[in-house]
Amino acid sequence: MKYDPSIDIGANESNEVFLEALREANEAAKPNPELIKQIQLEGWDSSFYDEPSIKEVIIERLKDISVHGFTFEEFQKAMLLFCIIRFLIYCVKYNVITSFKICGVGFISCVLWGLTLNDCLGNYYPYLKYHPLLTNILYEEDRFRKGSEMRAMRKVSDTMFKRMAGDTAHFTWIQPLFNLVPNKYRHIADPIYNYITEDLREAVIQLYKIRFRHVVPFALYIAWVRIGKKYCPYHVRWNFTFIILYNQIVGFVYEGAGRAQAMITYTLLPQFRFEEAQTVQLYLGTLALVHMGAIMLAMLHCIFSQYFYVPMFTYGAELHCGKRPKNSIYSGGYTAWQDVYTFYDLKFRESMRLWWGWLGRGTKAMRKKNGEDKKKRKRKKK
Repeated sequence: MKYDPSIDIGANESNEVFLEALREANEAAKPNPELIKQIQLEGWDSSFYDEPSIKEVIIERLKDISVHGFTFEEFQKAMLLFCIIRFLIYCVKYNVITSFKICGVGFISCVLWGLTLNDCLGNYYPYLKYHPLLTNILYEEDRFRKGSEMRAMRKVSDTMFKRMAGDTAHFTWIQPLFNLVPNKYRHIADPIYNYITEDLREAVIQLYKIRFRHVVPFALYIAWVRIGKKYCPYHVRWNFTFIILYNQIVGFVYEGAGRAQAMITYTLLPQFRFEEAQTVQLYLGTLALVHMGAIMLAMLHCIFSQYFYVPMFTYGAELHCGKRPKNSIYSGGYTAWQDVYTFYDLKFRESMRLWWGWLGRGTKAMRKKNGEDKKKRKRKKK
């Protein structure tokens, strides 16, 4: 018996519904004469679909920076751009080799402060949400941490699969040496070989992370800045010593910020003191902004081989480094404070002074006095 679709009521109804939907779609696809006439009279505004110009992108980005701040990566790119521009200018003023040396000294000092800023960012990460100008840095740090977590998970999974496949051996090139061991000593040699090929690498890495990694900066400072200081430019020595002194104090600042956050979590919020909690959060956000801004300012000074004066810190660093060699073009900018006070005979009033002229050149009165002193010295020599 053949199938007759006319007797299948469900099939006929579904076909009619399908045909009706097809007719409606054809009607909707037809052009609307009224809409076409309106477009011809008023003109088609295609600005929504146009790509923004470079000027519009820059203006929009500056607006975003003024509200939410810039990212750490953008600041690093700006420092690199300044370094390249400075290199090109000094290529014209001196030559390529001299320009590379001068800019390289400033770049190394800037990198040292960049590593310090990275540590500062990690310590202030819980407080970045408390200030709007740190919003972009917060989003950048969130993406970085999520990416690091994904890479760590991938590394753990790869290690697990390698262990399941028996492919985790390292230092297998020493196997011929252990093959020379007589059979009667195999019960001693085999465990040693297994430990070297399977566990030694991970044990060395963990030992470095726990015991030695935090000592590396100080060891580098002793080896390069103190012992091999004749191979280290003065500007790098000055900034490296300053950072070492800074690291002795900054831990107390991070600890104080952590205690303030603990007070918010365990005291103010449980007692419903929300206004006080918001005030402390504002203080923490401002602390993070000012601290990170100060380090960025130090990086900006370094990329141009300039110096800056911070009471007590600068004097402490210069007690280790000595005075700036003024006859060297690689020593960087001006240090007017070194011409005022005598080393090891510090006056408290002079040490607390903050303004030393633009770029450390000294004030007008200081320059006038220094000029008079130079004239007196020349007269004495004559």
